[in-house]
Amino acid sequence: MKKLRRALGVLVLILAAAWLGTCAWFALREPDVAFTAAELSKPPAPLPAGFLWGTASAAHQVEGGNTNDWTRFEAQPGTVERGETSAVAAGGWERMSDDIALMKRVRANAYRFSIEWSRIEPTDGAWNEAAWERYAFFVKALRSEGVTPMVTLLHFTLPLWMADRGGVASPDFPDRFARFAGEAGKRLGPDVDLWVTLNEPNVQMYMGYVSGVWPPQVKSPQQAVKAYLGLLRAHAAAAKALRAADPGARVGMANNVMLLEPRSRLVLTDWLGAKLVDASWNWAYADAVRDGRARLWLPGGASVDAPMPELAGTTDFVGLNYYFRYLVRFAPGTPEGFAMTPGPGLVSEIGGSDPQGDSPPEALYLLMREAWRRYRQPIYVTEGGIADEKGTMRGALVRGQRHAIDRALAEGAQVKGYLHWTLLDNFEWDKGYRPKFGLFHVDRQTLERTPAGGSEVFAELAPR
Repeated sequence: MKKLRRALGVLVLILAAAWLGTCAWFALREPDVAFTAAELSKPPAPLPAGFLWGTASAAHQVEGGNTNDWTRFEAQPGTVERGETSAVAAGGWERMSDDIALMKRVRANAYRFSIEWSRIEPTDGAWNEAAWERYAFFVKALRSEGVTPMVTLLHFTLPLWMADRGGVASPDFPDRFARFAGEAGKRLGPDVDLWVTLNEPNVQMYMGYVSGVWPPQVKSPQQAVKAYLGLLRAHAAAAKALRAADPGARVGMANNVMLLEPRSRLVLTDWLGAKLVDASWNWAYADAVRDGRARLWLPGGASVDAPMPELAGTTDFVGLNYYFRYLVRFAPGTPEGFAMTPGPGLVSEIGGSDPQGDSPPEALYLLMREAWRRYRQPIYVTEGGIADEKGTMRGALVRGQRHAIDRALAEGAQVKGYLHWTLLDNFEWDKGYRPKFGLFHVDRQTLERTPAGGSEVFAELAPR
C-alpha cells in the first residue's frame, strides 16, 4: 500500500509539473503586452506612403430602402430590439455626395462599403441597371475626392430569391454569388482595386446556423458546417470571377477576430479553451485559404476536415475586423465547455444580454502580429471601433489603435490600412439603432449628421 501511495504521489507531482510547465511554455510564447501611458501619449510615427486611413460601412446598415432576407427577418416581432427596422437606416442611398463631404471633413482617404446584392439583382438573373449606375457614380465620386474605395460583395444580407433557395448553405450559392461578383468586377473594376468577397463569414455562420438568432434562424451544427463550406466555395468562385473581369483586382476577406486569452495563465484548461476557440473562430476561414483545406470544429460534435484546393491563392490581403478581447475559462457542464468574460478595458455600449468583450489596443496589435506570422500577406484593419454615444471613449480607442498599428509596422508587419467602424451611426443588426459607432451621429427624425466625440482625434491622426 505504501508503494502504491508513493507511486501515486510521484504521478501527481509529474502531472502537476507537466501542467505548470505547459502553462509556462504558453506564457513564454505569448507574454502579456501592456502599452504604457507614456507610449500612448507619444506623437505617432509617420504612416507609410499610400496608407489607407478611412471608415467602413455596410449597405443594409446605411442605405435604407432595401428588400432582402434581413428586412423579412426584421418584420418578425422580437427579432430586433425595440422593433426597429432598416427601412430608413441612415438615408445613405440619397446622401452619397453629402457623406463623401463628411469623409473629407475627418480627413479620411479611404472608404469601405458594400454593394447590396438584393438591390443589384432583385430577381434571379435580372440586373437593376439604375442601381448599378448609382454605385458606379459613387465610386467615381469617391475617386474624384481622393478617397480610395474598398468594395465588399457580401455583408450578411441575401436577396430573397437566394435565401429561399437555401442561402449560403445552398449547393448553387457559390455559382450565383460568383455571377454577381463577376458583374461587379466588370462594371466597377476600372475604379475599384480592393475587393472584399465576404464580411465576417464566421459571424454569419455562427449567428445564422449555431445560435440561430439571425437569418435563416437555424440551430444546427451540421447545417453550420454546410454554411462554412458554402461560404468558402463562394469566396473562391467570387475571387476567380473578379480576377477574370478585372485582372488588377486585389481580393481579400474581412475576418472577425477577437483576442482570446486564458482567464488564468496558470490554468492549463483555460489555455486550451482559449486555443480551441481561437482556431475555430478567428482563423478557420483564413487558414482554409492558406492551406487549401477546410477545417472546422463546432460545439455539439460537428466538424469537417476536407481538401479544397480551389481556395489556394484566392486572397491578396488579410482583412481583420477587431472589436473585442475575451478571457476564456474552462466551464464543464456548459454547452460549449467554456465561458468567456470581458477584460477590464473599454467596453462598447452595444447592449443585449450577453456580456461584450473589452477593446484594449494591445489586442489589435497582437492580432495583427499573429495574422502576419500566419499568412505573410498585407493586412488591412477592415473594421475597428466602439459604440460610444457620449463620445468619451472613441478618441482613446482610436489613439490606442493607431499606436497598435505603429508598433506592428515597426516590427515588420505589412499593415496597409485602417478603416474605422464607422462613418455614421447606423442600423446595427439585431441591436437596432441604439449602438452609436459613428464618427457622426445621425438624428433619427431628420437624419442630420453631427460630429461625434472622438471624430476630431480620428482626423488628427490621419496621414499628413
